[in-house]
Amino acid sequence: MVRPSKAQRDQTLIETRRRLLDAAAVAFACEGYASANINRISLDAGFAKGTIYNYFDSKRALLLALIDEVAAAHIQMITAQVEIETDSTRRLEQFFRAGFEFVEQNPDRARVMINLIYGPDEELRKYVYRVYQPLFDLLIYNIVGAGIQQGAFHSPDPNVASALIMTIYLGSCSQLNADGKIWLDPSQIMAFVLNGLRGNHG
Repeated sequence: MVRPSKAQRDQTLIETRRRLLDAAAVAFACEGYASANINRISLDAGFAKGTIYNYFDSKRALLLALIDEVAAAHIQMITAQVEIETDSTRRLEQFFRAGFEFVEQNPDRARVMINLIYGPDEELRKYVYRVYQPLFDLLIYNIVGAGIQQGAFHSPDPNVASALIMTIYLGSCSQLNADGKIWLDPSQIMAFVLNGLRGNHG
């Protein structure tokens, strides 16, 4: 019998971990973190009960790994699109466009993150904010701050403006319908934010 190579074993471990995270995302999104059953997650992923403990020490460790995975992919997708542009207005548009696209492509993962942000567990909420800090920094320095320097935006404090933009973005992302689509019009959201940054309050 031919034994699998190290590369094959490593690939199997990666694939198993991915399937467990996929099943966890569905369970946490549909049932909530507190109600989700870790053995059911293993079964839904196609593995025996207890398999999950070969990869994660606990249900909380599984959730934290999911948060890390979602945040990394979310930030990477937005950053890649933002950095294509040099104009701050176009960068802000790409921030929203890529962000909404990620959410609609990953509705279960998005629901998990939104539920944690607006949920009762302060420790988990702080953890989410911490792993998403690079996205907030992108807003402050590469979009809003750059826009103020370019004269495109008018704001006395890029930190406050960025916090408001992030609040609007997260609130919009929370408006997912049953099909995993954001029912608010992204173009209207972007127009609203741009009007505020440009000082057009009329």
